[in-house]
Amino acid sequence: MNEPTIAAMFLLTLTAFTVRVVTGFGSAILLSPIFSNLMPPKEAVVLIILLESFVNLIFLFKERMNFSLKEIYLGAFSGIAVGILFFGFLPQEIIGLAIGIGMGIMAAVMLFGVDLKVKRTKPLFLSMGFLSGAMGVITGVNGPQIVIALANQGYAASYIRSFMITYLVVIDTVTLSAFFAFGHVNSEILADFFALAPSILIAYAIGSRILLRTDGERLKRIILGVIVLLSLVVSLRYGGGLIG
Repeated sequence: MNEPTIAAMFLLTLTAFTVRVVTGFGSAILLSPIFSNLMPPKEAVVLIILLESFVNLIFLFKERMNFSLKEIYLGAFSGIAVGILFFGFLPQEIIGLAIGIGMGIMAAVMLFGVDLKVKRTKPLFLSMGFLSGAMGVITGVNGPQIVIALANQGYAASYIRSFMITYLVVIDTVTLSAFFAFGHVNSEILADFFALAPSILIAYAIGSRILLRTDGERLKRIILGVIVLLSLVVSLRYGGGLIG
């Protein structure tokens, strides 16, 4: 990969992971459609998971983990297994477009204050965990499904952020292990990872400062706003792939 491309990817990674530090998620949503235009789409997914795993190491030392809502993890592990099984066969364009449209609509509805709470949360969290695990493997987008479910049920922004940090630490580790086990990590992807990794250290410093100045209600609106905005990026990327 040439130097201008790496430089552009460095800035994109810095931006995406600043969002991740502030909200607890979002980096994969932004990077997946853009990186897929700069390198083979499936290699882009693997690279993103490597980058996610690096920021997860920082979170393990800097953040308090939140291992609640076990049904989400159960669903996610099942989804990862299905995603790995069909990784080379399912059409990324159709799946990515469906994710982009769906998460954008749900987040926009909640931003306008519409109450969509359900009484039986375990089936909701189990199914959202499954979608998150499977879609994370196939497209690299594994956070919005869980964020939307938690926001829908009225969880506080600080809880959503801490849960998503913990959840993605676990899920990204399992996904990365599966990628290594099935031989999807190659030397070119590792070289790109080492070139981009320093941007994540800078992103953590910037994101931490932003977070100190953000109250709970504002953070929740930022979280939902990020989903709406980045759903457009995902929809345009995968919708454009279907058209052209």
